[in-house]
Formats: sequence, C-alpha cells, structure tokens
Amino acid sequence: MKVIFLDIDGVLKEEDYRAEFKDECFRRLKEIVDATGAEIILSSSWRIHYWKFVENGYETKNEEILKLHNHFEKYGLKVSGRTDYTMRSGPSSRPDEIRRWIADKEDLENFCIIDDDDFYRWNWLSQFLVVTRIRTKDENGYDHWQRTLSDADVDRAIAILNRDNKA
Repeated sequence: MKVIFLDIDGVLKEEDYRAEFKDECFRRLKEIVDATGAEIILSSSWRIHYWKFVENGYETKNEEILKLHNHFEKYGLKVSGRTDYTMRSGPSSRPDEIRRWIADKEDLENFCIIDDDDFYRWNWLSQFLVVTRIRTKDENGYDHWQRTLSDADVDRAIAILNRDNKA
C-alpha cells in the first residue's frame, strides 16, 4: 500500500480557511494518485469535520466540507482514512500523528506527506515530505509565499511514492 498524508490549507487551496479550492490542485493530486496508486489519508485539521461527515453518511451543514467533498468527487478522488487525534492539536502535532499511523501498518510500501509547512519535528520523515510552499516576489519586490500544490510538487511526490524502498 502507498499512502499520501494530505494537508488541505496551503495544498488544495491557499492557506486562508476562507480561500476557494483550486481545481488545478485537485487535478495535480489526481495525477499523483493515478501515477502511484496511493491512497489518501487526511492529516489536515480538516480531517476532524470531514471524518464526521463520512461517519454521518456524507451529510453535513458545513458548506466548506461539502465543497471539499465535491472537489474530491469531481476528480474521482477517495479519502481512505485519517490520522488519529492527539491531545495536542495543530500542525506541530502532525509528525507524531503520522508516525503513530504508520507504526502498525505492515503492508505500507511507501508514503508521502504533502503539507505547506516544513516543521522542525519532521526529522526522518522529511525524506517523505513535499512542502507546497514557494517563495516569490510581488510587484513591489517583497517576499510572498505561494502555498498550493504545484507541478514540481507533483513530480517530487511521484518520485517519493515510486521509490524502490519499503517505508
């Protein structure tokens, strides 16, 4: 089994919660899944509400969760699971949550983490990490971070997932 640990904000849309989902990011994610056969496991804080939505028979009043699900559906993408919750929450807990998820998966062939944050706690997980953050300059010459899944990120994710090594 190959797995993509997927963040949402900064990957499938800009980092702001109110930002719109980007079709080109879902198309790129689909390209990764098609090229590798990987399953999608949500590691984003979105997993909490999304998984409640799944457990409730795909019913919710949360418009943002519906938009996310509709984009997954539009591109033929299926979410296979999520990382567990820990006592801490937020992005800094993500490395520990991923480590716990992979700990007992004997059939795990390889995995890739797609996230817009490069946490100091990734340690050995960094070799499986695709950071969807590119520094650019705006029209006034100021640094700006673009945070969405790019074509270069697709290539890196496919290379990680198709490496000839067992995670």
